[in-house]
Amino acid sequence: MRVFAILMAVAGLCAAADKSVDEIKAAEKSWAAATVAGDEAQLKQLLAPDLNYTHSTGDSDTRSSFISNLQSGARKYLKLDHESMDVRRYGNTAVVSANARIETSMKGSVNPAHLRFLHVWILQDGRWQLVAHQSLRLPN
Repeated sequence: MRVFAILMAVAGLCAAADKSVDEIKAAEKSWAAATVAGDEAQLKQLLAPDLNYTHSTGDSDTRSSFISNLQSGARKYLKLDHESMDVRRYGNTAVVSANARIETSMKGSVNPAHLRFLHVWILQDGRWQLVAHQSLRLPN
């Protein structure tokens, strides 16, 4: 009987872990959609106030400058499609390693890229928020 109770507890923990991974993947996909749409309200929900966003070019943004650049058209994401996504959770922190095909537009020039990026998400105020982004270019 005791072994059954332990197995049920472990199964419950695994189900909770799977649910949180699904939530993080959903947040990741919401970030991609909101970035392409330039959805300021959604981005303010998904991006932590102290966001550190380092682009594959080496340029860095805060939450405010990232959203501002999207709103002004200084940087526009035309496409952001995940190819792969690995999520590892550490308490209230999750690390996402992903590959994506993106297209950006800066000053009217369209730039396709194949990126690998690392995202750090934290569970804060009952929702997952992105606190760090760092990307690098892969061969197209």
